[in-house]
Amino acid sequence: MGAEMKRYLIVLIALVLVGCAGKPTVSENQCRAGDWQTIGYRDGASGVTNTRILSHQEACGTFGIVPDRDSYLVGWQAGLESFCTADSGFNLGLRGASLNGACRDELREPFASAYADGHSLYVARRDVRRLSQQLASMEQRLVQIKQEMVGAATAQLTPDLSLEERLRLLTKIDSLADERARIKSRLPIVERSLVQAEDQLESVDQSLASR
Repeated sequence: MGAEMKRYLIVLIALVLVGCAGKPTVSENQCRAGDWQTIGYRDGASGVTNTRILSHQEACGTFGIVPDRDSYLVGWQAGLESFCTADSGFNLGLRGASLNGACRDELREPFASAYADGHSLYVARRDVRRLSQQLASMEQRLVQIKQEMVGAATAQLTPDLSLEERLRLLTKIDSLADERARIKSRLPIVERSLVQAEDQLESVDQSLASR
């Protein structure tokens, strides 16, 4: 391996390592300002666990600074109390986000219950959206298949068409016909699934509205 290639590989590896390092959780200015109670409150209000301070320690260690753990935890606990509410849990579930176990003790039950409600609505909406898109895609493909079959059949009418090309067009028409048959056999299944998903969404909506 030549010297130029070695230098290239070294630079490439360095770039990859920099890319894998990730963005620091706090900036140099935040490390030097030392307002760890505010940083802790921000993390708690965002629903992250208090282990985030380990990432802050790593980021600030670059500048020779050690976070004030006690101040951070005071702020984090206050922020967590503002996060671990029923409204916050419901919105978190509605976004399809996952629970990370930050909420504990007396805050957990109302938060987790509301999260389950929001997540059930998220899943119901997601299923309706997915099946609607799938059905629309299948119907669009059927239109495309029809156009392609008409085009291939029209091309066969060309007088000076070679035998090889004529056979290719016949094969294409057969393949399109098979695909059309598969889609048509699948359509009723997707349509029924969509109706069921819409019924489920309506049921979830009604259940949440009645509370």
